This record gives sequence, structure tokens and C-alpha cells, in this order.
Amino acid sequence: MTMTVSNRRNLANLLAMLIIAAPSIFPHSRIASALRYLGFAYITIDLALKAREGYLRRRPHWTRESWRGYWKLCLIPAGAFLMLAGMMTALELRLPIVGASRTTPRTLWALGTIFFLLVFAAGLVMVIERLREGEPSRPFEWPRWLGGRRA
Repeated sequence: MTMTVSNRRNLANLLAMLIIAAPSIFPHSRIASALRYLGFAYITIDLALKAREGYLRRRPHWTRESWRGYWKLCLIPAGAFLMLAGMMTALELRLPIVGASRTTPRTLWALGTIFFLLVFAAGLVMVIERLREGEPSRPFEWPRWLGGRRA
């Protein structure tokens, strides 16, 4: 049984995520910190390579309007990241808007932060996979759930 490149990449991504979680077992170790950075570096490089692959496949075929639509879709994870950064900064600086510890406003703030983290992570992966997959000569179309046309 042979393993395809995609399956190997997915397996390597899973291993990188486990490596990121490993430092919780050895919290004050230099090796744990190195493993965490190694895992994050691998995932970041893998996402960048996937984005580059998709870009190179589509570059000769897409129009200015297709790229404009794609970049508009990229605004979703970018906006979520900005909200996440702002909310985490407010939490770190203990601004009054966040609320006191162990209160309902603080819990809601934390849940909002988690929501924006998930939107950012899922959105980033979605826009990269949207660029990478499919027929390169087809122009960009918004996903149906975001008001795009039906295929």
C-alpha cells in the first residue's frame, strides 16, 4: 500500500500538532520549547508552500476580477485575526471592558476570543485550500454559503 503525497503531508501535519502539544507534558524544558517552535514552523511552512502551489497553478488563468474576489475572501480570516489580536491585547492589559476575573463578561470575552481564533484558523485553511484545489482555469467564485453562484 503506497501513501500519496497528500496523505504524507496530512500525517506530517498531525505529527506537528502533536509536537506542539507535547510541551504540556514537559512544561519547563528547553526541548519542549524547541519542539513547540519546530511544530509551528512546520505548519507555517506547509501552509506557505500550499498557497504558493495554488498561486502558481492559477496565475496564468485568473483575471484581475478573480484575484480581487479571492482577496476579498481573504479578508474574513484577516479580520478575525485583527479582532483576536485586539481582544487578547485587551485581556492582557486588563482593560475595564473585559471585566473582572471570574465574571460573566470575562467568560463571554474569552468565548469571543476562542470564536475569532477558530474563524481565523478555519478561514486561513479554507482560503489556501480554495486556491490550491480545483480546476486552475476556472475563475474564482464565492462559496455558495457566502452568497456565490450555484455550479
